[in-house]
Amino acid sequence: MKRIPSCRKAAAKADRLLAGCASAAALADALHAIAVLDAVPGAATLTELAARHLRGAGKAARTRPPLTLRAMFELRRERYAPAQRRSIGALECAERFFCRKLGPETEVAGLTDAQVEKALAEFGSADSWNSLFRRLRLCLNWAAREKLVERSPLRTLGPRRVDWREPAHFLPDRVERIMRTAEAHPGPLEGAVGASLALGFFAGVRTVEILRARWEDLDLEAGTLRIPRPKGYTNGRRPRLVELEANAVAWLRLWRGWTAAATAARPAGRIVAQPFRLLEWKKKWLEPAGLSWGNDAAHNVMRHTYATMHVGAFRNAAATALNLGHGRGTDLLERHYRGLVPRAVAQAHWRILPSASPPPPPEPLPGRGRRTDIGR
Repeated sequence: MKRIPSCRKAAAKADRLLAGCASAAALADALHAIAVLDAVPGAATLTELAARHLRGAGKAARTRPPLTLRAMFELRRERYAPAQRRSIGALECAERFFCRKLGPETEVAGLTDAQVEKALAEFGSADSWNSLFRRLRLCLNWAAREKLVERSPLRTLGPRRVDWREPAHFLPDRVERIMRTAEAHPGPLEGAVGASLALGFFAGVRTVEILRARWEDLDLEAGTLRIPRPKGYTNGRRPRLVELEANAVAWLRLWRGWTAAATAARPAGRIVAQPFRLLEWKKKWLEPAGLSWGNDAAHNVMRHTYATMHVGAFRNAAATALNLGHGRGTDLLERHYRGLVPRAVAQAHWRILPSASPPPPPEPLPGRGRRTDIGR
C-alpha cells in the first residue's frame, strides 16, 4: 500500500505545484470560484474538480498523436530566431542524419540507447560522434520540458571521451618558406594572398575573420587591427582589437604597398576580395614545393601556429587570449597550446621578416612597451 505522506510534506508539494502552474492573480480567481462553489449546496468540491481535470488530461494525452523524429526537429527549429544561423544549421544537419538512419516517422518515445548508438556507429571520430549526439540529446531534453514526451528516452548513453590532441601548427622554417613563396609569387591580386597569410600566421585572425577584414580597420602606425564582427558575433556589437607584432606590421605594410601599386590607388574595402584565389594560389605554388596544408593540418592551422608561438615566445597567456578573442580567459591556452615548442623556436617565428624591407626598429611600437628583444 502506498504510504500517505505527512501533512507538512503534502502542503509543500501543493505549494510547489501551485507556484509552478499559475500566477498570483489566477490563483486568487480560483480561490474566489471555490468560495462561490462552497456556498452552493451540492456543488463540486475541490477534490472532485481536480480528479475531473486529471481524467481529462489523461484522455487528451492518450488521444494525442505520438511525436515523430521529424516533427520534433521541426518544432525545435521554429523556436530559434532567424539570426541563429549556426544553431539552425547544426540542427538541420542532425535532422538529416537521424531521419536517414532511424526513419523520419520513428516515434521519439520509443527510441532506445542501442538504436542511437547503432546509428552513430559509422563515425570513427569522437568529435563527430559527440556533435550529433549532443544535438539529439538537447532536442530530446527540450521535448521533455515542453511535455511533448513524458521523458527523454535516452537512459545511460552519453558522449564519448575525447583524448587531447596536439593542435596542428607549422614550425618557423615552414612558415618562412611559405612567406618567401608569397614574396616571389604574390598572386593575381598582388598583396591579397600575402596579407591573408600575414593575418593568419602573425595576427591569429580566424579564417572567416580574414575574409571580413578591411583595410580601413588596419592601423599600421599604432600596430592594431580592429575586427568589428568576430566569429560568433555576427551582429557586430562586440568588436575585438588585435595588437600586431613588429613582423606582422612589416609584412602588412609590404602587402599594402604592393596592393596600392597594383591598383594605382590607396587600398580600401576588403583585404581579401576573392577568397577562392588563395586556394588557387596554394595549389599552384605551395603544393609543388611540398608546403601544402594537406591532411596534416586543419584549415585554422595559421591561427594554431600563432597561438602556439605567441604564448611560447612571450609567456603571457592573458595577452595571447585577448588577441585571439577567447571568451573564457586562458583556459583554452593552458589546455592546448602552452609548452608545445621551446621558447627559442617560438621566438624564431617572430623574426620572420620580409626580405624587401628593413628590420623593425629597436624601440617599441606606439603604446606597446614590450617584446623589443625579439627583433634583436
